[in-house]
Amino acid sequence: MEQNRFFKWLWHINAIGLFFLLGAGLYSFIKSEIINPSRQVIIAEPITSVANDPKGVEKWTLGYGQEIIGLEYIMLPLISKYSKVKMLNQMPLHKTNYYIYNENIAKNILFINNKNNSSHWLFPTNNQLIVEYSTLMSGTTIPYVEYDKSEIKKTKIIYYKVIDKDTTGDKAITVEDKQSFAISDVTGKNYRVVISKIDRVIYMRNIKNRELHIVYQKDGVGHSLKFDIDKFETISDVVLPKVGG
Repeated sequence: MEQNRFFKWLWHINAIGLFFLLGAGLYSFIKSEIINPSRQVIIAEPITSVANDPKGVEKWTLGYGQEIIGLEYIMLPLISKYSKVKMLNQMPLHKTNYYIYNENIAKNILFINNKNNSSHWLFPTNNQLIVEYSTLMSGTTIPYVEYDKSEIKKTKIIYYKVIDKDTTGDKAITVEDKQSFAISDVTGKNYRVVISKIDRVIYMRNIKNRELHIVYQKDGVGHSLKFDIDKFETISDVVLPKVGG
């Protein structure tokens, strides 16, 4: 009898410990996914002056600006609450007067000239998803960047991973659709798609600000592509060999 009481007491202690452990885990998740700005999640009030929202579902906002090295330009992503991470929509924080946005998924990008205060959009519409973008000299998204310090101001392109076509047949553009790899000059103009309908980019390297080397996968097949940054044209695009020839 005493032994049964001991095990019941031990079970209650374990249950209480498990409850607190789950609570701590939930708090840690909320803190890392919503509160921590390094996860690029924004809690903000909507902005109504930059894009139409007739149905009231987009709740547009402008994300954090990114400076373009060597130029007097900044990039600000246009973000829609409608394209947020679905799981965040179920969090209790959504019941407040603020809206949760995921800066990893932009619908457009605004370029602003700090010198003369002029600005323009990358795309004429907001009908696409930009899942990633950066300058080549950021040093975070593209590792192993090779350049001379004197060439930093000669950076000429910004790259984008964009989803602009429904490839899954669900009549919607979502992160499940295939993406395009595109580039533009550092002012957000001369936009050009380099590779379309790809599964993923595996590796990228900027070689002395002259050539861009990209290893990517398309329809399950690996490719290696070299791109001339100065001429804005593809040098070569070859299929990776199989093991054993």
